[in-house]
Amino acid sequence: MLGNLEIGSTETSEPHIFGQTPTTVRPIVPLPVRPLPAQRFLSAGEYRLLPLTIEAKALFDSHVDACDFLVADLSFSNNFMWLSRMSGFYQIIDDCFCLFSLNGNQLGMLLPPIGAAGNQARALRTCVEIMDSYNHHVSDSRVDYVSPEFARLLELDGDGRSPHLDDGAWLLEPAFPDYIYRTADLIELRGNSYKTKRSEINQFCRAHPNHRIEPLHRRHWDGMRELLSQWMRARLEGLHGTAVADFIASVELERQGIERALAHYDALGLSGLCLIVDNRIEGFTFGERISRNMASVLVEKTNFAIPGAAQYLFREYARTYADCDYINVGDDLGLENLRRVKMSYRPVLFGEKFTLKRSEQM
Repeated sequence: MLGNLEIGSTETSEPHIFGQTPTTVRPIVPLPVRPLPAQRFLSAGEYRLLPLTIEAKALFDSHVDACDFLVADLSFSNNFMWLSRMSGFYQIIDDCFCLFSLNGNQLGMLLPPIGAAGNQARALRTCVEIMDSYNHHVSDSRVDYVSPEFARLLELDGDGRSPHLDDGAWLLEPAFPDYIYRTADLIELRGNSYKTKRSEINQFCRAHPNHRIEPLHRRHWDGMRELLSQWMRARLEGLHGTAVADFIASVELERQGIERALAHYDALGLSGLCLIVDNRIEGFTFGERISRNMASVLVEKTNFAIPGAAQYLFREYARTYADCDYINVGDDLGLENLRRVKMSYRPVLFGEKFTLKRSEQM
């Protein structure tokens, strides 16, 4: 049965706890976050899920801080900016932060429950109940970006059954992995493997001796928007038929994500650079540190008409995270051209991830 999107009041001292809490949800000690005003929530069976707003960052981070994770998906900023294309909701269940996404009439989880390993499997059982109570079909209930560590926690047997889930059969389907590089390799670009990259950067520096790099600031926002529009027009050239419509839809989602990130840039703790040539912004990038030893690049855009600009900006951004051992640039979305580019920088690790869903054989 479908749940309903409702308007309700929340307890300001415990924004994640509602009325008669089901026995499967363990209340936690309130964290020192700002009181939230009355807001909408998603009703799914007995449960009410709160919308993922910027105010939820402190709560999310308090659960994820203990994780030394590889994949960039386990970051508040990454989820918050791309959720412009769907609705995000959360709840604290068994002391775990549980992040849900509403896409059309389907309720899924963007991440497995985040918390202590001893609580995660128990929280997942409740999360599956929540999704099943909302969705038309239980086959719509799924969990994205499952790490290998969480996958092992499920203890799936050869028939896809888990002692932590219902009696049905489940499947862990491999997703596109993240590309992870050694930061020093991206900065130094040593050896024959990076000969082309060095050549492209040198070509750019010779052709544009008056270029400069500036830390990203609000004064750059309009110039970034102009570059993004130019980038879209350049990519549209040569596209025909349905490819045009598909590209426009995809880029609009990306534009919305970038706008959402810029609107909350400081609150998200992002850092970035812009590349200025002849007093025009011809490239920009931003990302974040996701763990003690790893940074993540969320977005990079440069002017296609300036050879070497992308390679130069990428190297300069890597320098800003010289104290991190690794840099994660996300997955390739299954796009062959993007795969070739990311492989050309010689990743040293791949951040594996899976999608958990019910087996079609059940």
